[in-house]
Amino acid sequence: MKLSFSVDKTFDIGIKRLSALLGFECGEGGISVSAEKRDFPGVSLSGNKAVIYYKEKHQFFRELGVLVEKAKRSDSFTVNEDGFFDMLGIMIDASRCAVATVETMHKMTDYLALMGYSMAMLYTEDTVELEDYPYFGYMRGRYTEEELRKIDDYAFDYGIEIIPCIECYGHMGKYLRWGAATPVKDTDEVLLAREEKTFELLEALIKKISSCYRTKKIHIGMDEAMDMGRGAFLDKNGYVPPFDIFNEYMERLVGITKKYGLEPMMWSDMYFRISSKDQRTYCAPDIVVPESIKAKIPEDISLVFWHYGEKNRCDGYMLEKHKELGRNVIFAGGLWSWNGHFPEYLYAYDCTKFSLEACRKNNVKQAMVTVWSNDNAECDLYSNLFGISFFAELAYDKDASEEKLRERFEAVTGGSYDAFATLGLYHNRHDDENFKTFHDRFFGKALFWQDVMEGLYDSKLFKRPMSHHYAECAQKIKEYVKDEKWGELYEHAYRVFDYLALKTKIAEELVPAYKRDDRQALSRIADTELPKLREKCAAVRRTHRARWFSYNKIVGWSNLDVRYGGVIARCETAEMLIKDYLDGASDKIEELKVERLDNELSGFYRYGRIATPIANI
Repeated sequence: MKLSFSVDKTFDIGIKRLSALLGFECGEGGISVSAEKRDFPGVSLSGNKAVIYYKEKHQFFRELGVLVEKAKRSDSFTVNEDGFFDMLGIMIDASRCAVATVETMHKMTDYLALMGYSMAMLYTEDTVELEDYPYFGYMRGRYTEEELRKIDDYAFDYGIEIIPCIECYGHMGKYLRWGAATPVKDTDEVLLAREEKTFELLEALIKKISSCYRTKKIHIGMDEAMDMGRGAFLDKNGYVPPFDIFNEYMERLVGITKKYGLEPMMWSDMYFRISSKDQRTYCAPDIVVPESIKAKIPEDISLVFWHYGEKNRCDGYMLEKHKELGRNVIFAGGLWSWNGHFPEYLYAYDCTKFSLEACRKNNVKQAMVTVWSNDNAECDLYSNLFGISFFAELAYDKDASEEKLRERFEAVTGGSYDAFATLGLYHNRHDDENFKTFHDRFFGKALFWQDVMEGLYDSKLFKRPMSHHYAECAQKIKEYVKDEKWGELYEHAYRVFDYLALKTKIAEELVPAYKRDDRQALSRIADTELPKLREKCAAVRRTHRARWFSYNKIVGWSNLDVRYGGVIARCETAEMLIKDYLDGASDKIEELKVERLDNELSGFYRYGRIATPIANI
């Protein structure tokens, strides 16, 4: 396909970048493309003349993608898209041991441009270089000023605003672990209030991070600081009501942002937690923020309501409660990317659809999606493109059909809609939706890492076998591994499913075989299946490592090496224990003798809670 453009010259760089991704040539002949400004985006084609309509620059590139997609099937069409959201953003986590390279951020930005995103955040707790704080981001793959400027420059050409997203109170445990941070440490995760050294650190961070971007906006975090004032602060100051601490802290912090001419935004939860009965709950119908607290919220701050659908459909009433505070409100959803190797797409889609509809009903025109990578970023970053795509499509068309979601995803990414959808089956069978709680959906990570002998989730497998499910998924995804563009991702997924199929088969059979003293079955498991499981785990590790090294800085991978190595070592020990029992060297296998108790699942459990009762990694 050949396109000749008669548009603003500031679009030229973006057009040139996207030509290879979309598969068109720039030059005379073919389709003549012009552009016009209007209140909502769209595109029309009649014969060999196309017009792209946009309100903001970023929308031009989305409609360019729509034009190329549809022009391959028709020479005449008109598309009018929804212009409800003034801001459509994304936050990418760069603080959970995985720090995306500059090249990766550039590639992701290409996709964001084609999907119509206007804003992107990099979540950097301590992964930014600070000259006077050598332990800040030490051995964490921190970004240099030059790297951040390159990310910002690249996005600017698409009209995408890069906003720094940092933490200024809680979630600072990665830095507070160091002895050098003791003067600014309240608890393991929270900075020390009423301490000048704390605000010296924060000013250095805010000055540095804001200097790397064109924007004057900044996200200062401030979420989940529930244990503020309960550590070193308590020793120094005695008990002080949480709101008094938080309010005083916010005044100092906002003063710093004003000093540098910045427009701050923050996660909103602490104002609601402070106002709740237990001073911890974020979302509940009976939470009423007192007028005394409302009055203390800085007037020029935006409140980001984050909610991922994990407890109830509260987005509607919580958005109402936020609007009552009289501040600018931003919604932040989540892709459920933080619980294992792949996102839970089915739940993420359901939550996204409901949340964006709630935004429309409450006239909240700024929305973003978070790509958290909790617990060492096990999830493949690019696998999130599926969710990033449907979040955008539902923002531009609240009634988008699955057919449209499929067409747009495949046109933008070049990936298979069905293959990416299969990745979400990592979490559970989803052949029914009768989960006792929403947590019961998230089975995959627990099964992947649970100890082969201690089997903390074996009792659930006895009730809900998963080996056949994972075997089917492995065969399904294997059909795509030769794909030229996404074959390495599909290969990684195949290895994960193949490993899980055998891992769950062993878990479903091992304890029952021991209880009935089925020596033939025990021998098969020890002699054949456990050695195979070691090989399959090593294969997952190799594909995972290759994926990680291709898009992340290498620093941060070490913890996953330890996790995979632990699985392999435990398989070797399991073989030895079973063989000793069969050979008569021991009269029992202690781990298999223990009655399996039911163990709850969670969408937020860390490796250290699910692998073994004594894991601390």
